[in-house]
Amino acid sequence: MAIAVGALGTLGFSVTAPLLPDLADALGVSRAAIGLVQAAISVPGVLLSILIGYFADRFGRRRVVLTSLLIFGTFGMAGFWARSLWPLVVTRFIQGAGTSGILGLGIVLVGDIFEGRARTKAMGYNLGGVTVVNMMGPIVSGMLGQGGVFRPFLIFSVGYPLALWATRMPIEPRREVDSPLSHASEAYASLRMGGHLVDYTGILIATVGVTVLMHGLGFTTVPLYLDGVFGIASFGRGFVIAFFQVGVVIAAVQIGRLQARHGGSRLVGTAFTLMGLGMVVTAVAPEWWVVPLGLALSGIGFGLFVPQAQEKAATLSDPLYRGLTVLTWVTFVRFAQVVGPPAGSWSAESVGARLTFAITGAVMLLAAALWQPIRNYASRRQVTISPS
Repeated sequence: MAIAVGALGTLGFSVTAPLLPDLADALGVSRAAIGLVQAAISVPGVLLSILIGYFADRFGRRRVVLTSLLIFGTFGMAGFWARSLWPLVVTRFIQGAGTSGILGLGIVLVGDIFEGRARTKAMGYNLGGVTVVNMMGPIVSGMLGQGGVFRPFLIFSVGYPLALWATRMPIEPRREVDSPLSHASEAYASLRMGGHLVDYTGILIATVGVTVLMHGLGFTTVPLYLDGVFGIASFGRGFVIAFFQVGVVIAAVQIGRLQARHGGSRLVGTAFTLMGLGMVVTAVAPEWWVVPLGLALSGIGFGLFVPQAQEKAATLSDPLYRGLTVLTWVTFVRFAQVVGPPAGSWSAESVGARLTFAITGAVMLLAAALWQPIRNYASRRQVTISPS
């Protein structure tokens, strides 16, 4: 259930990714504007995810999962009947309210079930399973899009059978949880008193960076790049984009073993390095077939980073606040997903896709060099200002 819920949430982005150039033509808008279709599904996550995390802590996971799945499926399918930009943006916005509930609760469920090092391993398997489904999204969408650019929106109807399956989850009693503001204040105090506030804040910041990389470049700039530079059709674009997910799966299913052998800190630095190198390879690709190699390299880096970020978001505070801390992490993911697609499409049209990829690669390589010194400094400052 955790894997299925998370997979459906990510399909909200991957299904539409290879369609963007054709959607722009069908809707009669510029390719700079079409990034709104990707961004609209993320806006509710910025506004609602923290509140949904509170609801999950107070009313239980089952109630929130069921409600979110029904909203996601209903308004996702509604995109099939949209024939102009703003109706499509509105349906995607409402669909995003459901996505906000399901995107993070799969992580919460894994955090509830597993303990210790097994939790990190389970997070990797969860991300791997989610990514396999996510990888198929662009391929299936590209195939369906050949017969009509709006047909892939019918894929979201899978939310209904999944909601039926979710009724088998155990009914949880309502918990004694304070008001949203009090609950958030207590979660903050838990992180601070445990000495984990710096790590949690760092996870949030780093997650914004890597998510902009994935959704601003991987899912928005890359299809525009493949269409404009190499003339690749929608099916081919979906196939190329899927190589990012291949890299994610390769790394995610090995994360437990790799973390035990090399340690989490070293893997984070390696993740940033691989994402940066992958973007550089994509930027200098002389032929289209080099692009999937760069995307796969970036995907491996992404697959090394995300399970560790998810595991920390689920465990750094007391389990009573797990829904809130995980969905706060999701809020930052959603913020990056709002910013990334319009920034990616605007940058591709303004300065060119190659330069966009090169700049992003340089930033990620800089992050690989500087993140550990910054973390060490912030940790010392936390000790200095904490009450004795």
